[in-house]
Amino acid sequence: MTPASRAGGDDGIAALVPAPLAVPPSVRRARRSATAAYAAQGFGFAVMLTNVPTYERYLGIGPDVITLVILGVCVCAATGSALSGWLAARFGSARVVTGGLLVAAAGILAVGLSAGAGLLVTFFLAFAVYGLALGSVDASTSMQGIDVQRAYGRSLIAAFFAANAAGGVVGSLAVSGAAALGLALPMSLALVAGVVAVAVLVLRSGLLSRTAAVAVAGPSGTPPAGSGGQVPDGDAPAAGSGGGSAVAGPGDAGPGAAAAGARGVTGMVGAGTVIVLGVAMLAFPVADSAVSSWGATFLQGVLGASAVVGPLGFGAYQATLICSRLLGDRAVERCGRVRVVALGGAVGVVGLGLVAVSPVWPLAVLGFAATGLGLGVVAPMAFSAAGDRAAEAVAAARATDGAGGTGTDLPTVEAATDRAVARLNVFTYVGAVLGGAMTGVFATTDALRAGFGVLAVLALATVLLAGRFREAALPVDVSEPA
Repeated sequence: MTPASRAGGDDGIAALVPAPLAVPPSVRRARRSATAAYAAQGFGFAVMLTNVPTYERYLGIGPDVITLVILGVCVCAATGSALSGWLAARFGSARVVTGGLLVAAAGILAVGLSAGAGLLVTFFLAFAVYGLALGSVDASTSMQGIDVQRAYGRSLIAAFFAANAAGGVVGSLAVSGAAALGLALPMSLALVAGVVAVAVLVLRSGLLSRTAAVAVAGPSGTPPAGSGGQVPDGDAPAAGSGGGSAVAGPGDAGPGAAAAGARGVTGMVGAGTVIVLGVAMLAFPVADSAVSSWGATFLQGVLGASAVVGPLGFGAYQATLICSRLLGDRAVERCGRVRVVALGGAVGVVGLGLVAVSPVWPLAVLGFAATGLGLGVVAPMAFSAAGDRAAEAVAAARATDGAGGTGTDLPTVEAATDRAVARLNVFTYVGAVLGGAMTGVFATTDALRAGFGVLAVLALATVLLAGRFREAALPVDVSEPA
């Protein structure tokens, strides 16, 4: 039997994961390309958002119009995310990533040119195109991230999300630099679009193709250690715990696989499972939107901080967010995904609660920092869990298909994962819209404390639903039938 080690700690149901002997160069290259794709997406998104005051100045519009534009982008992004599952099934997630980034670059360029020419309608349309690309790339990069971490046999998804956040920091600095140099908006956004397009040319060849596998089944059907690589069309990547290639002994399929079997033989993750994971991760996008929108206002309007101190809340939040994601994968290996999510949610509850009751601004800044540290890891782990649920659903469908069945009408693990990730990613934009709506509800300084209190309660849902993030429990053979 292939040597195996227990991955993901002992919480929930841990799967047995082959101890990788070596990672093929193609998979290492895919990791670098996926990291670059996440960073390019974060870079472009930050540039588009931090230029809001410039849009207002060029077009002569007010914050109310910009708010509608941003909400419209969220709706378009949710649509793009939903479409990405369909597109990935036909063209592969790698092509959706590269195509989406190129469309995003075109949208960025069009926004700059439209604003520079004072064309308001064209500006709206350009932002809508960018929103569609934003959602498709957000979802498809997560598809790629899950495929890559399966190939490695260990969690990597949090580090990918860290690259996205780091790209956002670079994007905000780029906007600041453009302002310092006196670059006009059309020129600065044209340069940004060029950077994103060049990034696509660099990373495109390294992404995993639609037939990319993350483990090649051995003679007994058990993925051998260190066997990550590509497989022919129609073969499925083996999926696993914490993103690894998980296998379990005979009879150890566990309740997860049984639950998947109860959904029939479609091999797809049920809508209920996606909704539960979406609700569990919802606190992050809502809090992220709220902290960026309310943070400085709360510190200055409620706690009397100076204009110099105002931005520190968001800065502390963003810094600890990146740290939590850089450390998240290692924490999953040591403690298991369920414990990491439960602890992260609990720290988020404490952080948001501390903000709500803080009498002075230093405590509030500490609360913002705790919020980023706790909730930053939740979204990556939700996508990783969706990948594991997809692997279980496919395994259960093959088992239900019966001995001797061909299973030719069943999806690959990759296809089931892509569909689940596309649907789950919609909750990212649902959270952003809710964050924007809550900004209006709690817009006065008197109500901002209550707003952060509501967010603390929402984060509590992450703690209560942490068990749904458990690692995969799979039968020995999750390969495609011969």
